[in-house]
Amino acid sequence: MSLAAGHSIETTFQTGRAVGKELASIGLNWVFAPTLDLLSDSTEPLDASQTFGSNPAIVRHHASALIQGLAAEGISACPNIHPPWPLLEVFRSQSSTELAENVEEVSQTPAFAPLASFCASHPHDSLQFGEAVHDFPELAATADAIRATRNSILRDRCRYQGPTVSSVAEAPEGATVCDKHLPFLTMLSGLNMIKLPKDPEAQLESIKILEAAVMSCPLSARLVRESGACVAKFKTQFLSWAKALSPRQPESLVLPNHHIFIPQAYRASITAVSNSPSPLRGLAPASILLLLTPSVPRKYPNSPSDPFEPLGRALSTSFSRLRHVPYTLSAGLTEIHRPFFQRAAAIILVLCNISSALIESQDEVVSAVQAILRARDAMPGQPRTRKVVIGAGDPRDLRDDFPGWWGVCCYDYSRGALEAVTEVVLGQREATGVLPA
Repeated sequence: MSLAAGHSIETTFQTGRAVGKELASIGLNWVFAPTLDLLSDSTEPLDASQTFGSNPAIVRHHASALIQGLAAEGISACPNIHPPWPLLEVFRSQSSTELAENVEEVSQTPAFAPLASFCASHPHDSLQFGEAVHDFPELAATADAIRATRNSILRDRCRYQGPTVSSVAEAPEGATVCDKHLPFLTMLSGLNMIKLPKDPEAQLESIKILEAAVMSCPLSARLVRESGACVAKFKTQFLSWAKALSPRQPESLVLPNHHIFIPQAYRASITAVSNSPSPLRGLAPASILLLLTPSVPRKYPNSPSDPFEPLGRALSTSFSRLRHVPYTLSAGLTEIHRPFFQRAAAIILVLCNISSALIESQDEVVSAVQAILRARDAMPGQPRTRKVVIGAGDPRDLRDDFPGWWGVCCYDYSRGALEAVTEVVLGQREATGVLPA
């Protein structure tokens, strides 16, 4: 979403090239990205920043640019599709059993456009489905019809000929099966590949089950041969194992240009939700600044234990009396937090919800902060607190009204995104990003 907010197709293309260079430098030539999903009300907050937004045209153009950038460095992209795919939305709203009618209905939805565009431009590439039909119990009665519609849309309507990958297994509703049976069940659903379980013994058992199915059932043998031929053609055309396994020169692992390009891409994406200048402009450097950040998982193994530590460090270069206090959505604000509000001249509240189940908890944190500040600002002779709210993930965190707050969105809590948003919050740069429609 940061790339879409930067509203530059060229930047998205160059980002694809930058990622491609890094992947190639360590011997990888296949990547499960980008996502073709549209941002919708039912998109999980954790997945929102992986989308290019809710506008089909924006998603189509940026996804295509990223794929082309990867391809320029010899990397084959395997775009992701996660429900709510239009397929599931159609089956939720009507119960037709006619395949042709279902295919036509899905083809008219806005979310179909990015998929159709990808299939037309890359008919032999790979495509990944991120969730299985059985993850939606309310659709169990029409599971077979959903799979038939999906396969018909891909193979007949879109003329897609590449392999399909499932990141989860397509097990029948109510079936109790162990991991070793899941690849076979997924293949029976019409998909060609599945990510095998991590356990080596389970992987070996999965292969044995497929071999036994081929020997005992003509239908299974045909499906395995068709999937095998599709995957083999894809590997021959797009994946060079000789190149992937070839020795790498040490200098190929040093990519200095990325240290210049990536920060520029982050800076272009920062989006101000408020029209006025940052309230921290003109604030005395000796002022006490309170930074409230949520407790969230680390994005990368080598990240600090507190992912928002880079934000605190960047702000402290201008405000040495910064007080960085984390909070959890489960516990909210506690008595430990309240004393920090008393002397703070400015408050920076960071929102970064990672689950739809925690939206209500996040709203409670926001309400508690606002209540404390209203009471504080109402005290006689008390100067009004300067208030900044940062959306460091799903931009929908800022869709509610924050009266008296200055809002900005950085879509991510990686070090680059946090350092870029700090420049805008401190008034050192203007925000140039645009919220993806």
